[in-house]
Amino acid sequence: MRRLQLVILIFFVFSTTLYPQAVRFCVGTSHDFGVPPALGSVYNWEVQNNNIATITSGNGTEQIIIDLNNTGLFQLMVQEVDANGCIGYDSILVEVIPLPTPNIFALGPISFCEGDGVFLQADSVYTSMAWINNGDTIGINPVVMVDTTGEYFIDVTDTNGCIGRSPSIITLQHPNPDIDFSLEGVCANMPTAFFDESTIALDMISTRIWHFGDGNIAYGDTVENTYIEDGNYMLKLIVISDFDCVDSLSRIISIYNQPVADFSYSPYTISTLQPEMSFTNTSLNALPILWNFGDDSTSYLENPSHIYSDPGFYDVVLTVSDTNNCIDSISKQILMSYDFVFYMPNSFTPNNDGKNDVLKPEGMRMKKYQSYQFIVYDKWGGVVFETTDFQESWDGGETPDGSYSWIILIKDEMGKIRRETGSVSLIR
Repeated sequence: MRRLQLVILIFFVFSTTLYPQAVRFCVGTSHDFGVPPALGSVYNWEVQNNNIATITSGNGTEQIIIDLNNTGLFQLMVQEVDANGCIGYDSILVEVIPLPTPNIFALGPISFCEGDGVFLQADSVYTSMAWINNGDTIGINPVVMVDTTGEYFIDVTDTNGCIGRSPSIITLQHPNPDIDFSLEGVCANMPTAFFDESTIALDMISTRIWHFGDGNIAYGDTVENTYIEDGNYMLKLIVISDFDCVDSLSRIISIYNQPVADFSYSPYTISTLQPEMSFTNTSLNALPILWNFGDDSTSYLENPSHIYSDPGFYDVVLTVSDTNNCIDSISKQILMSYDFVFYMPNSFTPNNDGKNDVLKPEGMRMKKYQSYQFIVYDKWGGVVFETTDFQESWDGGETPDGSYSWIILIKDEMGKIRRETGSVSLIR
């Protein structure tokens, strides 16, 4: 009978073991086992311990594939029955060894800000190793530094050629804020408004610190600062996310002096008889943006004129602006005095000829009188005519020609009591 010889068709590494006669393979792998083929032979393979390994294909032929499922030691036997019915046997001792089980750990927090990172370290030194992230090898040493978001693990190969993979560590890189800001108002002694326009991906901005360059500090997304003097200031904005990631931006800003508003006017005084006043802008390096004449009237002209309707005091306000949009204003009080104009004829002729037929006073702004009383007396002191309507006149009535006296009591528009008297000749 011919002796069968078992042939191992894969490469394997021997090392010192309790079973020096055994061949050694890594758990979780599949291997081919075979014997030299003979024409007409049938081969029956058997694994003594099916908990360790199972034949997956090829039984009955000279070559089989075995899955090595668990660690341990088993004997693989083969029986050959040739074409003549002769039977031969052979066997081999197989040791299934465990894979290496590396561990890795972080030498610091695994969540960090942009620009920072963390060192990852393996717990043992193997024949070879490879740090993996996103399918790429990023290092082959026991310690590696990572500074991006990712899932990191290490593959190691031990002295038996078995490859093991560590549990993974997931790192998270938090972004720094993307800082920017804008401002409105660049004038000394006027509020300058600052607006934070910073953005951040994923996280949120929690703190904003403004250093205005003049010793003042403020907090918030929209703040104000008033610079007392003109000049250049180094402004610094510090922005902090809710993960405490920090970035800052420094920028020089220029603050300018305010213009000096001023104006003149003429004439120095006006009255109801001469109610027009002219104004001239005398501001330094600034143009008017608004005249307010104090009577609800305004103008945008540089040197306007204005006619006032009523006597009294008026606060004229001029607001000016320069090329830096810095604003100043000035207020001056002017007086429009009241001219009392009153005339009463000394005779009238009520003869219905359409000329001088009635007696009534004439004056300016009479409709603005607060009160009015007109009385005519005969020579004995008797009242022949009386009215409180400044538009009503005396037509003489049935009274004879002659001389009559009159009195007018007025409370003018300024509240002053005036008493006018005289005499008139009635001539028919």
